[in-house]
Amino acid sequence: MVFDLRRAEEHVRRPWRNGGGMTAEVAAWPPGTDAGSDFAWRVSFADVAGSGDFSTFPGVERVITLIDGPPMTLELPGETTVLRPFVPYAFDGEVLVRCSVTAPTRDLNVMTRRGQASATVEMLDVGRGDEPLPQGSPLLVVGLTGAVCAREGDDSATLGPGDVLITDRPVTVEGAGAVAIVRIAAPPSEIRD
Repeated sequence: MVFDLRRAEEHVRRPWRNGGGMTAEVAAWPPGTDAGSDFAWRVSFADVAGSGDFSTFPGVERVITLIDGPPMTLELPGETTVLRPFVPYAFDGEVLVRCSVTAPTRDLNVMTRRGQASATVEMLDVGRGDEPLPQGSPLLVVGLTGAVCAREGDDSATLGPGDVLITDRPVTVEGAGAVAIVRIAAPPSEIRD
């Protein structure tokens, strides 16, 4: 059973594949993979200092969520989308994407390789009461604002902005703040009894 807390200052920072920004990697599978490796899934924060192109990731599905800064405009082939804070947006990682920003922004990126994993991203505004979260395999609870305590049995972790709990247990969250709930799943053919 996993209950792994990763503090914001512990995330490994590295340049984007195309050199256009910086990434703070939260977690990847298999362990030890990075932005240029053959990961099955990867979760990271991206600091976008200015407008420019995203790196392309053939065979990868992406979910991006703006978590700090002004709206970000994404230009994809045949589509333009304006990202607003805390609204996840899914797109194909192999298409060319140009982003436009008026000031620096920060976003949460979840990437999964087709045929190896899939992901859902949900925003949760935690009030004072307990909020039970279903068990994940894995489940990442990403602190966005305020202070939120995640608890399972005798284990607990208080998450501030940028802190991440990785677990495969059913946890309950309480406090005052916002978190992103990232669920990673293997495709049905990979699930064994």
